[in-house]
Amino acid sequence: MAYKIIGDSCCDFTKLQMKKGNVTRVPMSIIIGGVEYRDDGIRSQADWISLIKGDPGYPKSACPSPDAFFSAFDEKCDNYVITLSAKLSGVYNSAMVAKEMFEEEHEGVRIHVFDSKSAAAGQSLLVEKIIKLADEGLSFDEVVEKGEKFRDEMFTVFVLDDLETFKKNGRLKGIKALVATTMNIKPVLIGDDGEIRQIDQAIGMNHAVNRMLYHIEKKDIDRSASVRITQCDSKELCTKIARILTERFGFTDVKIINAGGLSTTYENPGGVVMAIG
Repeated sequence: MAYKIIGDSCCDFTKLQMKKGNVTRVPMSIIIGGVEYRDDGIRSQADWISLIKGDPGYPKSACPSPDAFFSAFDEKCDNYVITLSAKLSGVYNSAMVAKEMFEEEHEGVRIHVFDSKSAAAGQSLLVEKIIKLADEGLSFDEVVEKGEKFRDEMFTVFVLDDLETFKKNGRLKGIKALVATTMNIKPVLIGDDGEIRQIDQAIGMNHAVNRMLYHIEKKDIDRSASVRITQCDSKELCTKIARILTERFGFTDVKIINAGGLSTTYENPGGVVMAIG
């Protein structure tokens, strides 16, 4: 059966995916300097960085309404929705409300909302997996089962050069390294069942990235697993990381993704977000 992939705008779709015709972005909103902007893929990463740098405060975000998701569903397709972690945003709940509304009006329609329990690169990697499963001709239930299993086994790890947006939006409660920002301490963070947890820290971005790579190297990860890296004004660093992952660690499928509006807002210039699965 035909299928449709629906993601919020923290899911950084590639241009190739958007050209498929069955991939839809439901924009979130980003509030910068008191002005609300739709994260609809029109602005470039550089545009978002410029807007954020011009704001004396800090940006905020708002999830799409249930109506936005409702309008994206297609009763003639299997609908797979991939959202930002429910523990970081209300977007999952918004999609679930829309699902219930749509199902009431369209008997027999099939919709599944995946809480990615991740963001950015993690969402993108989950999208790729669902597309692969659906293209292989698996049933709706099989895609859901295997997609959930893949999500639960996926490893998300990241290092941010600037944590202020996360901190001021209440997304980093309990991260101990925040008390030492004047010492340039960068925490190494992971996604832990949808929440953010610190596993390490180092002084300076380069040392923190080295600690991130150390934790990847010591994990028992199949080197045939896919790796996706979301870069925000950090392409040179991410290219170096990708080279280490392939040449030294032996990963065979490593790709760099450009952060869109929402990912840029929270990742901030210099950040690295990585998902492996």
